[in-house]
Order: sequence, then C-alpha cells, then structure tokens
Amino acid sequence: MILYVLSGLAVLAFLIKEALGNGDFKVFLEAGRFVAEGDSPYDYWHPVSKNSMALYFYSPFWAVLMVPLTWLPQFVANLLWLLASTWFLYRCWVLLTSYLPWETLSQKHRNGVLIFTLVLSIRFVLYNFGMIQMTIFLLWSGLESLHLFQRKRFRQGGLLLALAINIKLLPLVLVPYLLYRKQFSATAYTVLFSLLSLLIPALFVGWDFNILLHSEWWKAINPTKAEHLVEADIGLHSLTALIPTLLTETEGRLPLQRYIINLPIDTAILVLNGCRMALIAGVLFFLKWPPFKPASNRLLQLRELSYLFLLIPLIFPHQQKYAFFLMAPALFYLVYYLVEGWNTKDLRWRVVAVLVSLAFGLTTLTTDGLIGRDLNKITQHYKLITYGALLLIPAIGLASPKKELVKSTLSSG
Repeated sequence: MILYVLSGLAVLAFLIKEALGNGDFKVFLEAGRFVAEGDSPYDYWHPVSKNSMALYFYSPFWAVLMVPLTWLPQFVANLLWLLASTWFLYRCWVLLTSYLPWETLSQKHRNGVLIFTLVLSIRFVLYNFGMIQMTIFLLWSGLESLHLFQRKRFRQGGLLLALAINIKLLPLVLVPYLLYRKQFSATAYTVLFSLLSLLIPALFVGWDFNILLHSEWWKAINPTKAEHLVEADIGLHSLTALIPTLLTETEGRLPLQRYIINLPIDTAILVLNGCRMALIAGVLFFLKWPPFKPASNRLLQLRELSYLFLLIPLIFPHQQKYAFFLMAPALFYLVYYLVEGWNTKDLRWRVVAVLVSLAFGLTTLTTDGLIGRDLNKITQHYKLITYGALLLIPAIGLASPKKELVKSTLSSG
C-alpha cells in the first residue's frame, strides 16, 4: 500500500513539474482564445515559450472545446490535461492486454511484457508529457472505440472515433479497416458523427465563421502544400521527412549532406508517394483476403492494429517525435511475442529480437538525455527515428503468433 501511495505521489509531482512548463497545449489554449474573440487561429505563429513559436494545425472543433479551459490559469489547464493523459495511458495498457491470452501468462511474463514495453516506448511517453501533447489521447481513443465496437456499442464508439478524427485526422486509417473487417455499423456511425463534428462549431461561432475556420484549417493541413511534400526541418520525422531528403538536395539546419542522389523534386515526391502506397498495400498482408470478414481472433487482430497504428506517423506528413508513441501497440505485440518465445530456438524469434533491438537503438537511445544535444541533432537530421520505426515492419511480419495461442484467444466477432 505504501508503495502505491509513494508511486502516486511521484507521478503527481512529475505532472505538476510538467504543467508548470510551456508545451503545445498552450497553442491549443491560444487557438481557443482566438476563436472566442472571433479570430482565426490558423496561419499565425503562437508563442509556446520564450524562444519557441508554433502554428495551430488542429480542427476548429478542438479550438471551440478549448474555450472553457481558457478561463482557467494555464497551469490548471495543463495539469488537467496531463492527469487525463495519465488515465489515457493506463487505459491503453488495459485495452492492449485485452487482446492477449493474459490469464495464461505467468506473473513473471506479465511483468516482462509491461517493463519491456515501457522501456521501448519511454522516450515518446515522456515527450508527450513534456510537450503536453495529445498522441496518447489519439491512441486511447482509437483503442477504446474499437473496444466499444466489439461490445456492439456502435454509437458511443463512433462518436469517440469521430471526435479523434476531427481533432487530428490521424485515426482516419481505422475507418477503411472497420469497413474491411465488416464493421458496417461502426463505419456508418463514425462517418455520420465525423460529418456532424464539422457542423457543431457553428452552434457557438456562427455559420459563416465556421466555414471560414474550416477553410483556413484545410489550407493549413492540405497535404499537397509544398511544405508538406518535402520536410527538411530537423524536428520532423516520417517518410515525407526521409525519402525526399535522400533523393534531392535540401537545406537542413545542419550543414551535413543527406541526399545520395540529386533527382528533381517532382521525381523525389513521386518516389515518396510510391513508398507510401507500398506501406498502405502492406496492410493486406496482415488482413488477408477476401475483405468483409470479421477478424478471426483477438491476437491476430492485435497484430493487424500494430501495423495500422505504426503506419500513421510514417505515412502522414508533418509528424514530430511525439507522434511515434503510436508505435506502442507494435512494441507491445512484439514484446509479448519475444517474452512468450523466450526459450525458443526459432530463427525468426532471433531475427525479430535483433530488429526490435536495432529499432530501440535508433528511436530511443538517440535521445539527447543519453547522447547529448549535439549528437541528438545529428540523429534527427538523418531521421534515425523513422528508420527505427521502419525496422518494426519486418519484425511484425515475422512475428506470427503460435497456432495454439491463436486458438486460445477469443474471436473478436
């Protein structure tokens, strides 16, 4: 009991420390203030800290939801969101474990899955709290909505998933997945509530201002904008930040060459889109053919979702480090696979272990807290986080669960 109390106090002290700082949540609050005053928060550099400014890329609906929080001191608003994020993180763990034959695991194996998953994802967990970001919410909302759909609570699940999609579009990848898995009611409610979420801000800001805000939002996030086609900035990571910088000369913050061949920008973008389509097509490897069939069991569904969530920070433009917390389901599944097969002599297990170790080195051991700020800048310049995330793709492909474990998991319906 004393250990739980001390742990809770330590977590609370950590959250208070982070809430005293300035993270991206300040940008959300600034957007709420702009909307409350009848101004557009888009195409405006909002102050984050003394030497940091940021643009607002989220939806008008999210800005409207922020308005009541602007009435509170910023520290209180920050702390409330961090407390909520702590609960979201806990729920992510609970929901992920529901896909496993958890009762069949020994306590030693359960502890191993928990500890190793936390270690492998710790950089991105801490970065989300440090930046007071919302990727943890996005992952939770995706997993929770799927859980609600499984329980036939389609309205609640569709409402939650639609909210997440409206706020930051990234969970949109789950909509075609639901359709492919014959979740027609879930898909319909999600689409319906997504459309309604575009109209709801008009109830508070008026019809004309709502149209203006959505027009400005689309201008900000339009994937065909030049700034979203070639992302050379040091803080951005994804295929958009990796592929073009390898194929055409770009100006980065560091005077270090990245391109291996200097092709025209249009050609580099064409290759980028080809790589995106290849990763999207890879979904079929996990979902199998034909479509419109429910997932056969929970463990295989976790493997599918691991790949889907991993795709998000890779295929979408303008992704920063905190977005790679969406690797957590993949890391959780791979840790389970490695822990469950600890004593095996299977070559695939060893290859997966090597791939996960390399991914850990590239994504987490490159943090400035371990290698220093200067070396960390170099790793970001060369987009090592993206390489590490890409290594998890063959790892998931190789890590097919044992047949007896597949049989022991319940059908997801």
